[in-house]
Amino acid sequence: MFLDKLCKTNPNLIQTAVHMHQQKQILPDTYVVDVDQFLENAKAILQKANEQNIELYYMLKQIGRNPYLAKELEKLGYKGAVVVDFKEAEVMMKNHLHIAHAGHLVQIPSMMVNQLIAYGCDYFTVYSYEKLVEVNEAAKKIGLVQKVCVRVIGENDRIYSGQTAGFYLNQLEELVQKSKDLKYIEIAGVDNFPCFLYDEVTKEIQAQENLHTVFKAKKILEDLGCFIQNVNAPSATCVHTLELMKQYPEITSAEPGHGLSGTTPYHVDHDAEEIPSVLYLSEVSHVLDNHAYIYGGGYYRRGHIQNALVGSSYEGLVKDSVILPDMDSIDYHFGLENPHHIGDSAVLCFRYQIFVTRSDVCLIKGIHSAKPEIVGIYDSLGGKK
Repeated sequence: MFLDKLCKTNPNLIQTAVHMHQQKQILPDTYVVDVDQFLENAKAILQKANEQNIELYYMLKQIGRNPYLAKELEKLGYKGAVVVDFKEAEVMMKNHLHIAHAGHLVQIPSMMVNQLIAYGCDYFTVYSYEKLVEVNEAAKKIGLVQKVCVRVIGENDRIYSGQTAGFYLNQLEELVQKSKDLKYIEIAGVDNFPCFLYDEVTKEIQAQENLHTVFKAKKILEDLGCFIQNVNAPSATCVHTLELMKQYPEITSAEPGHGLSGTTPYHVDHDAEEIPSVLYLSEVSHVLDNHAYIYGGGYYRRGHIQNALVGSSYEGLVKDSVILPDMDSIDYHFGLENPHHIGDSAVLCFRYQIFVTRSDVCLIKGIHSAKPEIVGIYDSLGGKK
């Protein structure tokens, strides 16, 4: 999906990954991250957001909940993490990182609510009254008022399978009335997902109906007496999307994820400000019936994998078509259209979600100063190896 763009804009990352693999410094089934370029992308996004007074919460589940990158982003000035689920919250707390937003795509389970509220969380998203009560009780125990966001949903909103949740607009009045007895929570924000998406026909990022549902919810809640401080509009956040957000001054926060690594769908078709900074590295395992097979483990169903670069040196890399495993099979290997030498490096670049894989993550600094250095190798869930 991004391989041609990577070759054009960040060949040094490819060269470094192949060299280190051939020197037996990196195992196959490893996502290799160009840390310096990743942070340059992050700076560009943050600068654009600051110009528009939009707070940024970094999303790192796609890059394996990596705590090293999280700390670097906070040094740059990012407000804190948005934790996509409670296990990501555990990683951030273990590494003493700031949690700016929790509970949106996956609610924090009852057993963890007390722990998270005590640790500290700027905004806690709820989509049930029962969870709101739990948050209130947890906040009461430590004597603070917890700000909450209400996840809202409209009849015509785009909702991904597995993410069905939220309050319909006609349920908000009842929610506010019932919450008046809860003295340790403050309904202070609204959110929905996805608010922006890339349209492959128009080749443009477009606001979704979900965003307009958020704006309607904001007005309803304010008319009911709530002080809405946070209008959260996640999905596809990058410099270009932030530019589009100028049309919607109500937006107060966004959550860059793939924008940080230059790997949103927008980046395939456009020379965006962010440059791809992550690749997937594998190795030819064996050859059978004139097809080479490379080690798998990092497959993501929506990755749009098409091609790989294969060879034992950067100069000797050749492009080959990838044969994907069946949807009902485990990705032990990827096939290649042609035979290659066992031990050859294979470089792929596609849309990834490392936290749902069994891959490693290798962070490398100094690629562009010709002094590459591995600063850490992590598992897919943020643990250092």
